[in-house]
Amino acid sequence: MDVISAGIVIADCVARPVMRSPQPGQLELVDEIGLHAGGSAVNTGAALARLGLEVALVGRVGRDGFGDYLDGAARGLGLDTRCLSRSDAATSATLVHVDAGGERSFLHAVGANAALTAADVPLDTLAGARALHVAGYFVLPGLEPGVPDLFGRATALGLLTSLDTVWDATDRWERVHAALPVTDVFCPGLGEGQRITGCEHPEDVLDALFALGVRRVAAVKMGDRGALLGRPDGARVHVAAAPVHAVDGTGAGDAFIGGLLAGLLAGDDLARAGQLGAAAGALCVGAMGATAGLRDLPTTRALADTLSVTPLQGALP
Repeated sequence: MDVISAGIVIADCVARPVMRSPQPGQLELVDEIGLHAGGSAVNTGAALARLGLEVALVGRVGRDGFGDYLDGAARGLGLDTRCLSRSDAATSATLVHVDAGGERSFLHAVGANAALTAADVPLDTLAGARALHVAGYFVLPGLEPGVPDLFGRATALGLLTSLDTVWDATDRWERVHAALPVTDVFCPGLGEGQRITGCEHPEDVLDALFALGVRRVAAVKMGDRGALLGRPDGARVHVAAAPVHAVDGTGAGDAFIGGLLAGLLAGDDLARAGQLGAAAGALCVGAMGATAGLRDLPTTRALADTLSVTPLQGALP
């Protein structure tokens, strides 16, 4: 086993394109509505699996149809689901509205994800794992307080630790600060990073994340502006975004993290790992849902190698 991907597991019901929300009692038409396996733990795990790594999925689903679907879909994506537990709560689900430009908005029910705790993450029994990724920090009320201790134990076992927050609807962003000093890899979107740090510019966000304790690599994801990556020693690179037609942006950030982790675990330097992350994210947006656009390592690497990298000593280009 290479990576343990623990956290939110969600049934995504994706509608596209949503031009406007219907008024009460009215109906609006869309071109397509699909059910997809989602949630950051699934999405990042699937990206890693497509890139050739062995991934164990740790999460909770309900004893319902959505839970059955997600178990089968995750296995179909190449994930080991032995640690996907069943809960009496309903499976977590999200209604995803995708507009004509690929931008998304969400309605989310936490459901069974709320019951996931640190005790559900079997570090000792998943022998040989090299990394632990926790996804969905701000919507995992049972796991959130246990992350610092969990990451401390993972570090003691020699695992790389990676954390993803998702958007905090409660606007209490400072809650993640306690976990950052035991986090090796942290990759917020720009809006998330701004709220976590109180900084505006991407370069300042990156500096503040290291001041808060991120240990090895931080990246600020900026959509079509690419990504800014850095290390605590002051190394900074900007990786350009790939020119792609965005069908659905769902899961792009999760795919970026998957590509970045795959690169780091393969021994890539900061720039090359960042290119792989950016390429995985770009391929993801080319299809509906968070996983349909993912590609294998040769295809993803071929795109990654075309992306320009700029070492930085000052402001972004």
